Amino acid sequence: MSPSRVIREESAGVWIDFELDEIIVEQRTRHQDLVIAETAAYGRALFLDGMIQSAVSDEMLYHEPLIHPALVVHGSPRRVLVGGAGEGATLREILRHRSVEQVVGFDLDSDVIEACRAHLGAWHEGAFDDPRVEVRLQDIREGLATEAPSSFDAAVLDLTEPVTGGPSVGVLTVEFFEEIARVLTDDGIVVLQAGELSLTDPAGICSTRSTLAEVFPWVQLVYTFVPSFQAIWGFLVASPHPHDLNPPDLAARIEGLQGLRVYDVDRHHSMLNPPRIFRQAFEQDGVIVRS
Repeated sequence: MSPSRVIREESAGVWIDFELDEIIVEQRTRHQDLVIAETAAYGRALFLDGMIQSAVSDEMLYHEPLIHPALVVHGSPRRVLVGGAGEGATLREILRHRSVEQVVGFDLDSDVIEACRAHLGAWHEGAFDDPRVEVRLQDIREGLATEAPSSFDAAVLDLTEPVTGGPSVGVLTVEFFEEIARVLTDDGIVVLQAGELSLTDPAGICSTRSTLAEVFPWVQLVYTFVPSFQAIWGFLVASPHPHDLNPPDLAARIEGLQGLRVYDVDRHHSMLNPPRIFRQAFEQDGVIVRS
């Protein structure tokens, strides 16, 4: 069967075409273009503003590295802040941690949440309906202003790429990270998706790292390969104080997590120890972003 459409993603002189066998949802929300479709290569997938966000065949290669190294290193997060509830897969992975008592998620786009709840059940697995989860449909910056200091043990920032005209433009600034630091406990930890870890153009992730380091003195790089992204993807983990990346009970902490498909002790070590060439690119000076 010939595809009904092709979505072309362009970045730095590279074009990636995604053949769509069936379009499930296509709409312009108040904030972005939304497409949920069955793709020929990766199964059902979510696209925002023409960029793939995740695919059913490999979303675990993104969401497990995003959540577990940071929360496992923390050890016992009870209250977790989420920026970008999206598909619900981030919520799903956070809830694997038995210490978690409450997850407060912020998402600006109610249309995306509704579409994902209805059509991406394999992602959220009912996480939106878990009694520990509260999703607030508002800009995370507005939501942070109402939170008390030291009220979260961890923060997960799974925001969309800061493309021109997109909802995340201007969010990742020193002032924003200062607000995140304000609501974190003294040993709190924050993790954010930081984009492609590119050797030819490392400026983006280096800039985010430099901005983050203005507020958090301890910053670590986590990386993973996501086939549907056609890229090595970077996450940044930060805290007001250093954490032990290899605690003595690391294996026990990970064994307590049920339903994992990617993350284990070996992956923990590899995710937090990228090859030298990536470490060197990551350590380059970046541009500090302020409001």
